[in-house]
Amino acid sequence: MLKKLASSLTLATLLFSATTQALPIVQADAFTAGDNQAALETSTGLVWMDFGVNSHLSYDNVRYLLPTQFAGWRLPTAAEVDHLWSALFGSLPEWNRYSQGFGFMSSKTQDDYFDAVFAVFGNNMDVSYETRDQDGNPVDSWTSKSMIAVFMEESGVAGFVSADSPYDDIHDSTAMYLEMAGTDVSGWFGTLLVKDTTSVPEPGSVFLVLFAFAALVVRKRHLG
Repeated sequence: MLKKLASSLTLATLLFSATTQALPIVQADAFTAGDNQAALETSTGLVWMDFGVNSHLSYDNVRYLLPTQFAGWRLPTAAEVDHLWSALFGSLPEWNRYSQGFGFMSSKTQDDYFDAVFAVFGNNMDVSYETRDQDGNPVDSWTSKSMIAVFMEESGVAGFVSADSPYDDIHDSTAMYLEMAGTDVSGWFGTLLVKDTTSVPEPGSVFLVLFAFAALVVRKRHLG
């Protein structure tokens, strides 16, 4: 019995560690304890506001509200945004970095990973797509959940990030990082905001023991 418990504990710990390492963000709070409207980037300690929180506001409105409604938050640098998006998607085999300011991926095999990212980071819209033949007749249509936001440095560097996950298992999930200038679509998609913190939570030993115990119970029932 002890041997089985030790084996299950080891398996559960490795499984939990692999899961947390695969996703570089964890749930965090934005304004009040337990609101889960932010994501903590574990490698940097930066807290990012969830997608959808300020999607109804333009970039200028968000900047105006930084001292009041968004007190404690700030505009991120392009390097910080780049690091976040590279951490989220750069390790996936489908990710391609075409230039310093442009990265893109498209995949039919990463739906579970995209779902995990959306579960932590939220989303700010559903997007409907349609393809047509050369005569203009519709041949395909689908809907995806999306998270899209712009970023703008005080220095003038600007761009947007996006991730898109279809509700079906047929069409591609996509992600993009793009630096650009001269176009402000923040009123449609929202503006990335970030705040600094030095606390990065690690899985506690009590949680791991409970996780292992639950895994053991499930395994015992399955074998029994």
